[in-house]
Amino acid sequence: MKLFVEVHPGDYRDSIQLLFASGAMSEMEGVQKASIAMGTGASKTMFRLMGMNDPAIEQAGPSDLVIAVIAADEEVFRKAVAKGFAEMDSIAPADDGKPVYATIQEAVAARPDARVCVLSIPGEFVKAEAVHALNQGLHVVIFSSHVSPEDELEIKLKAKEKGLLCMGPDCGVVNLNGTAFLLGSITRRGPFGLCGATGVGIQHVGALLQAAGSGVSQILGTGGGDLKLPVGGITMLMGIDALEADPETQSILLVSRKPADEVLQSILSRISQCRKPVVACLMGCERAMVESSGAVYAENLDDVAVQALRLIGKTLPLQSDEELRALAAEAAQGMSPKQKYVRGLFTGGTYCDEAMRALAPLIGDVHSNCPLKPELLLKDSLHSEFHTCLDCGEDEFTLGKPHPTMEPSIRKPFVLAEGRDEETAVLLLDFIFAVAGAVDPVGAVIDEIRDAMRTARLRGGRLAVVASVCGTDADFQNLDEQKRKLRDAGVYVCDTNYRAALLAGEIIRRRNGGENA
Repeated sequence: MKLFVEVHPGDYRDSIQLLFASGAMSEMEGVQKASIAMGTGASKTMFRLMGMNDPAIEQAGPSDLVIAVIAADEEVFRKAVAKGFAEMDSIAPADDGKPVYATIQEAVAARPDARVCVLSIPGEFVKAEAVHALNQGLHVVIFSSHVSPEDELEIKLKAKEKGLLCMGPDCGVVNLNGTAFLLGSITRRGPFGLCGATGVGIQHVGALLQAAGSGVSQILGTGGGDLKLPVGGITMLMGIDALEADPETQSILLVSRKPADEVLQSILSRISQCRKPVVACLMGCERAMVESSGAVYAENLDDVAVQALRLIGKTLPLQSDEELRALAAEAAQGMSPKQKYVRGLFTGGTYCDEAMRALAPLIGDVHSNCPLKPELLLKDSLHSEFHTCLDCGEDEFTLGKPHPTMEPSIRKPFVLAEGRDEETAVLLLDFIFAVAGAVDPVGAVIDEIRDAMRTARLRGGRLAVVASVCGTDADFQNLDEQKRKLRDAGVYVCDTNYRAALLAGEIIRRRNGGENA
């Protein structure tokens, strides 16, 4: 294998185009690694981390398109380049006669009724463009990643000064007045306003509300860095203000992983002053602390929807503990004595976190590349240790590639590896729909799932595969069809990620001789 590099000066491409092109190239036969990116500082760091060191990359400017491929030979490289450009062109904006503006100022001058600006550009350019948008009186949604905490703080302080929302960076799920932006699911309107620092978390709650016949008024994503220091929860606090003032919002639902301690106190203080009912799921926070603010405590993402629906007299039918125990008894049969561990492969970081919190009381410590405790950090993310849950959306796996929500085939080699491991008893998976995501997320890995199950059978065991699907009946991926594909392959499909983790843990508990085993 050899590194090949090509630089196209002044050929700017959108980050979504770059992600999908990189993924398409990486899947080609004869390609070990591939990435297409603009020649920014962050991208150069990415190339170095991927082992792609070349003077041409270092000399490229931020407006230059850089293509780097580790391939078998130059012919494979040329085919990869052609594939990359074809992929980018296939998702480029169509020339449909609609106006294209060179700057935000031009766009606002032509469309003075505009209220929101969405930014999907290299991270180091975000601050300048976000400030331009805020100065034009626009709320800002920042899909871009690799924005420094210092830049994020500066942008959000500017937004606060202007009385405007800055959602992001790393914000993928937003729904304003019934209009969905970026990723996430299509949801009907209803009385609940969501604000969260986790995209899949607020998407999950919105999907459950829709499944119960209700809906959402607004969905405000804050970006994962908002509740950390130095940002300090600026968007979360402003989001509560906005939802409290919104006449369409009857109740406010807050979702995040545990905020920094100082930020948590600010959030709880603001909740205590809110005039509308608040349901809060701040993962890792004690019930007493959350309830001291006057909020309704939600134990997990499922419970957010359960508690919210209770406010309007509705219920959410989910698989009962009894049903899960019956499934676990069935799934545990036929396994070999060596099979004893859960191996979770997640496209959603929040789902990975939630699953580990659900599993730990049932099976003990769970190792991860994003562990609940520092001592459980994997030595090598490519190799599981004991019980393991892997966030496949972490930067170590997505540098130069699409996030697995958009390109779920990233998990293929992991599924096969766990199937080959004779100690794997349960494979735990999530599938998440996205407007800009894969048309058939289950189909992207279903052959590998079947192969893993077949491998276990051939050595005299049985691999239990447990999965959940996050989406609504309005999403184009077809929720019922995706679940059917999994069930047809012999996968245990649970109503939610939390229920799937409970089932996985119950299977292992029975394998280890737990009660009712």
